[in-house]
Amino acid sequence: MSRRIWKLSLIGAPGTGKSSIISRIVYDTDAAGTTARGLLTKKIKVKKGGHNLDFEFIFQEIDGLEGDAKQIAGSSGIVLIFDVTQPMDGAEVNRFAKFLGGLEKKPMIFLAANKIDRKYEAVTWQEDLEPIASSLDAPLYMISSRQSDTVSEMITDIAIRLLERKNEKR
Repeated sequence: MSRRIWKLSLIGAPGTGKSSIISRIVYDTDAAGTTARGLLTKKIKVKKGGHNLDFEFIFQEIDGLEGDAKQIAGSSGIVLIFDVTQPMDGAEVNRFAKFLGGLEKKPMIFLAANKIDRKYEAVTWQEDLEPIASSLDAPLYMISSRQSDTVSEMITDIAIRLLERKNEKR
């Protein structure tokens, strides 16, 4: 089978855990200090329909939801990262949605609510994010960079969704 390479941009406010999520995927640790700024790659294998599929992701981290068309260009997918221990800025999300509408090439959108391991500190709940996910037609993942299984399940699902989208276009 052919190799599948996708660029995934993780976008969110500073402190939402973008570096920790990338570290969890690439190095299997949530220590954000291990993530150098820039592009990082990771090859993953996914079982689907009795087949082992190989994927390669290129990860990019972008602070803020303002959006930068040059940085986002070429992204197959965008993962909007929210920190459940911080209040959500609905106006910023709306600005980002408008920005996405203006992009020539439409990447797939995914939402990730990070830090679910800190549920007693949470101020943003799944119910708060579901309307945003619905309006952006994006799946919502409840994850924690400290819980490798949640991040692994998210990246596996993203890989499968990107593959299905690619196959639909054929």
